Amino acid sequence: MNLSNKWFVGVSLSAIVLVTGCSNEGSGDGDSDQTTIRVHHWYNEEQDNWDEVFAAYEEETGIKIESVTPENNDANETLQQIDLAAASGDQLDVIMVNDAANYSQRISQGMFEPLNDYLDEAGIQYEDDYQNDTSVDNQYYALPGKYNQSFVMLNEDALDEAGLDIPVDWTWDDYMDYAEALTEGEGSSKRYGTFFHTWVDYVKLAAMNQSEQSNLVQDDGVTSNINSDIIRQSLEIRQRGIDEGSATPHADTISLDLNYRPQFFSESAAMIMTGSWMINEAGGRPEEPSTFRTAFAPYPKANDNDPITTPAGLDFLTVYSGSDHKQEAFDFIRWYTTEGILDQGMYYPDYKNADIDTVLDNLLDNTPNIEMVNRDSLQATLEASEPADMNIPVPYIGEVVTAYMNETDRFLLEEQDLETTIERAEESVQQVIDNNAN
Repeated sequence: MNLSNKWFVGVSLSAIVLVTGCSNEGSGDGDSDQTTIRVHHWYNEEQDNWDEVFAAYEEETGIKIESVTPENNDANETLQQIDLAAASGDQLDVIMVNDAANYSQRISQGMFEPLNDYLDEAGIQYEDDYQNDTSVDNQYYALPGKYNQSFVMLNEDALDEAGLDIPVDWTWDDYMDYAEALTEGEGSSKRYGTFFHTWVDYVKLAAMNQSEQSNLVQDDGVTSNINSDIIRQSLEIRQRGIDEGSATPHADTISLDLNYRPQFFSESAAMIMTGSWMINEAGGRPEEPSTFRTAFAPYPKANDNDPITTPAGLDFLTVYSGSDHKQEAFDFIRWYTTEGILDQGMYYPDYKNADIDTVLDNLLDNTPNIEMVNRDSLQATLEASEPADMNIPVPYIGEVVTAYMNETDRFLLEEQDLETTIERAEESVQQVIDNNAN
């Protein structure tokens, strides 16, 4: 019995028909006044055990959960639908947000309820329970659920062939040395040392795990960060991959619509910079088990003397500011981010009191070819990596990213050199800042 509802894409949000089953089961007394809260997200309920999460909460509290999701795993598209639902006056209570940029933008629009008073009332010290700080101007608007910790996945068989050790503490220079050593073959059968995806993360690689000045806009919120050593180093990493032929060409990635999963598991690339959402796929997928052993290494450092840190990505669990059930919504996100996510067993949690052995057992439980996963290197990587301080970007970061990537795409396609790219991107990004910050 599925106690949740489905959000069918293509249906007008103002006319969504919610089909519910067992509507009074949570309270057990048939009370038609039973409180119902809606949880808006993008995940597949059965595949990611959300149906079990919601059923467990209903049984424990008597609060009914209506799950509103297109089940397409497309967070950005779903957030656009959520924006439309809010504008249409639909009931929203809990809203899940996938990244700091979307979180920041909607805080500026007043979409989320401030949570400091709720935390105080419950006697909760945020920093005692959670690793990553979601506050903006000293106000919390979200509790963190899934923690996306970045790391490197490596083809251990390829490492062995090249006589390379599994890295435990390395820099981006080391990473590119490995990429060069792991590259072999020619033409369609060539194995590249690494694959860089098309996301903006891959054109600010060295900046990503910095605790200060980690974004395209400096921490002062009014100055471009493009003409900085850390962004320049990020583009120099990509330049080296082009010059040495150790990274899949950007032109191929675009024209062939390449994706990091098949590139790694087909052995077209020996290393990928990715994140903890890939843990339960480390042995491949049920329909396509991996044919080689996967090892893990920490996110590379910009400088030798830097600490081992990882960029921090989160699922932000928020309470809609227009909800009629704010306390109930807060109670749910508190329960989910501390208890529910652990029982769900699908994600690496931000919750500090989670037992890492149990978390990994759950994440690897359904992994095909478990013997193909180097668990020791995975656990060592997770334990060694401290989250960099989270930088909540300016609300208009999407415009900044577009301006920057318009130039970096030309650079990666070898249509303009690095210095021209930095000069033009600096000018474009600062113009976006000036248009929005004043």
